[in-house]
Amino acid sequence: MHERFTLTACLLLAFALFSPPARADENDVWRASAQAEAASDGYRIIDARTLKERLESGADMLLIDARADYEYAAGHIPGARNMEFDLGDRTDLSAEKKRAFEALAGPNRKRTLVIYCRSFR
Repeated sequence: MHERFTLTACLLLAFALFSPPARADENDVWRASAQAEAASDGYRIIDARTLKERLESGADMLLIDARADYEYAAGHIPGARNMEFDLGDRTDLSAEKKRAFEALAGPNRKRTLVIYCRSFR
């Protein structure tokens, strides 16, 4: 029994290590509903190519990495600022977090905000 468990665990580990990373693309089932939800809330979802083009153009934008600080420290898009958001923040921000976000965003309300995370959740 132990040998069977060990073999299964090794196969799962090998699969995890050598499988290509999951990527969101135009063909994903969730994309259409996510784009519709974004549009109804007044924002857009862009892909990596569009973000790269905007970054290379020098457009005035604020890039926010919404991951935990340790993930941000491990690597992030150059120029991105870190402000962690979690699932609870989707429906309500604390007064403290609202103030922190407003301070990070600054007074320019016309500047584009790009918020990204690792898993699109």
